[in-house]
Amino acid sequence: MGILSGLKNFGINLNDDIYEDNKAKANAEEDARLAAKEAAEAQRKAAEEEKKKKLSEEPTYLLAKSYTCPVCDKPFKSLAVKANRSRVVDHDIDLRPKYEPVDTLKYTVVSCPNCGYSALTRTFPNITANQQKVVREKISKNFLAKPEDSNKSIYTYEEALERYELAFATAMATTAKTSEKAYLCLSMAWLVRGQRKALDDTQFDYVDKYMEYRNTERELQKKALEGFVYAVQTENFPMCGGMDQHTVDYIIAAMYYKTREFDKAMKILPDILISAGANKRIKDKARDLKDKILAIKASNVIPEEDDLED
Repeated sequence: MGILSGLKNFGINLNDDIYEDNKAKANAEEDARLAAKEAAEAQRKAAEEEKKKKLSEEPTYLLAKSYTCPVCDKPFKSLAVKANRSRVVDHDIDLRPKYEPVDTLKYTVVSCPNCGYSALTRTFPNITANQQKVVREKISKNFLAKPEDSNKSIYTYEEALERYELAFATAMATTAKTSEKAYLCLSMAWLVRGQRKALDDTQFDYVDKYMEYRNTERELQKKALEGFVYAVQTENFPMCGGMDQHTVDYIIAAMYYKTREFDKAMKILPDILISAGANKRIKDKARDLKDKILAIKASNVIPEEDDLED
């Protein structure tokens, strides 16, 4: 006789296994959990394979471009992305370009391996005689040249950052404009973000590396913000190779957003939106950023910096 046999007197027949439905539900939940875990693992492996594929293919998109250093007059070669082989597919909030299939940001600094003179590709040839003299005295004199690797097929993020640091040393030595230094800081922050996003989350030191890169990125962003704010007050437009005031103002607002200084950002964005001179792309970005800030204010919850999207 079952423990629920009396229910038959009421016309009800139940299985004696009173936990059958709970077990079935638990089994279904476990199956769903395992399926989700397997799907996530498959997605992770696919993403990792895609990263490896891109890295293996990266040399095919590059060429060794010949230069003659305007400081030491010695010839050298620097890796560059072939024309029309990498394209911008999107932009982050602070206008960092997302390139596919190669992160072009790794190849935007030209660095002389003989004397250390380094600069962004667009400004590399543009150095005065007085600036050449300063570079020789302040950089080249103590520069420790590394053995040149003629077989190098790509620049790693670490190597690209070293080249940016040399470009920054050149900018400091030659007393470059505040806006140029600010743009270098911003570009380095973009590069470190690419380095952070390229991390393998299965590595044992992933968390430590992630936080290291995130902290470096934040410091560079703050330096870039400080420089751009000062440059707007002291320099004329266009600056940094052609950026107009609306673009620079938007970048400043975006960096205020990323440092959670929302009120400062909101003082800038309306002027961009009502300006007849601002292009549609910048207006659209400004409108999206304004909406994000208004949503945060409406929620009365100030997010952590890590919770703010790139």
